[in-house]
Amino acid sequence: MSNIYHDHLEKLRNIKTHSRPAVSLYVPLKWNDYVPSKTFSTLIKAADGLMVKGGHSKLEIMTPDWDRWIKQGTVTLAIFHHNGITNMIPLPTRMEPRVVVANSFHIKPIVTASNEYVDALLLHFNERGACLYRVNAVEETLVDSYLPSKILPKNDWPSRLDRQSLRSFLEFLQQEVCGSIQNTTKILGVTGASFNELQSESFWRKVQLPVAFYDDSFRLALPQNAFSIMRFRLAQIVNERHADSVMRALSGGVASKEHVSVSSLAAKILKKEIKQLCVSLDCMFFGEIDPKAGNVKVNKFQLNANDDDLLDDLVELAIANGVQVSVVPKKYLPNGRSFVAS
Repeated sequence: MSNIYHDHLEKLRNIKTHSRPAVSLYVPLKWNDYVPSKTFSTLIKAADGLMVKGGHSKLEIMTPDWDRWIKQGTVTLAIFHHNGITNMIPLPTRMEPRVVVANSFHIKPIVTASNEYVDALLLHFNERGACLYRVNAVEETLVDSYLPSKILPKNDWPSRLDRQSLRSFLEFLQQEVCGSIQNTTKILGVTGASFNELQSESFWRKVQLPVAFYDDSFRLALPQNAFSIMRFRLAQIVNERHADSVMRALSGGVASKEHVSVSSLAAKILKKEIKQLCVSLDCMFFGEIDPKAGNVKVNKFQLNANDDDLLDDLVELAIANGVQVSVVPKKYLPNGRSFVAS
């Protein structure tokens, strides 16, 4: 399944960094104790230290418009900078602040976001007709609004329309829903419990999505109850995806464990001995990988820009060699493991 984060991932992997390091910053905008501007300043200071240590000039990155990104529902803002060019990508993923200065961009959170990107459609019937929303983990956006007739409807329009007119309106809405379904859309929600004719299960199942009916009032402009429930259901889908990714890697055979296997995993990937790799989003081990020979050097701390997160480099190496890759929050992995491979 492809989504916008797969496109971002491909572009980041194809950028050639040459002699100047690539800088990856991840700034949490939600569920974090510090304001984004303070986090951003701290991360820039850390990045500048590594840049100067490697003989490079300090960064010149414009401060993002935090309010704009927050209003868009961004959970974590990813900022990628190289050679004077800055790219910003909003993520739905919750994570701690992070900065990586290396020979390639830090892509693990982008891989996570690509797996977490799911949405739902909600058709809300109200006094003025119907509104179709797209709902994701953090926000809802209006797709379109629809009037049931040319005459401005009254608040009980479902019972006032003749049977054929109502049927035609519902069939039109059904087509609009079908036309709005994307490969990331997993659920259709329908409100309108006040009028049974709007919540026919057999009718709405024709859109070929799981359907849920909600009792938000006709009088409500925004069905906040339905939004909350749908976001909860989407979160359950994401949780199931992460758990399934770990189980697939565990069931495939050999389970890799910490530093001992980090040193040999690159060679196994190159030899086509690994088919599935599931890596922790939260864990980071610094060192260097020879992408041709598979040799790995592990360091306790990041020494310079040549010293990258080994788990991130292994993810890149695995993708390049056709391995099925997933990146999940650490809590989904078995205790004591930062990745599993098979």
